[in-house]
Amino acid sequence: MEIKYLTTEEILEIHDEIIKETGGHTGIISKGNLEFVISQMEIPKNVERKAAILFHGILTKHPFVDGNKRTAIASAETFLKENGKVFIAGDKKLWEIVHDISEGKLKFEEVVIWIKKNIK
Repeated sequence: MEIKYLTTEEILEIHDEIIKETGGHTGIISKGNLEFVISQMEIPKNVERKAAILFHGILTKHPFVDGNKRTAIASAETFLKENGKVFIAGDKKLWEIVHDISEGKLKFEEVVIWIKKNIK
């Protein structure tokens, strides 16, 4: 099965839609940071690790002025869905993980393990 990737433009659209729907400031601080995260997804072979790179990368590289957490979740969910997977973690647990990653409490490999356990 060929893996479907999100483009920079698609992630920017996801971000813009989130800001429009839920509020906050539009804009990107570093398109280069976002493009770096996307480029790193090509390295590993499995979908779970690629999703972890996207999820963790947006949370830690902060490419957007506002909405990085919401965009990380929506982008990872979209990537997984386009590749036949879905998050099964409840919203509360998902937000706990998001905050733990943002605060540097979870290392990347821990995020990979968590994603493997929380998708189907």
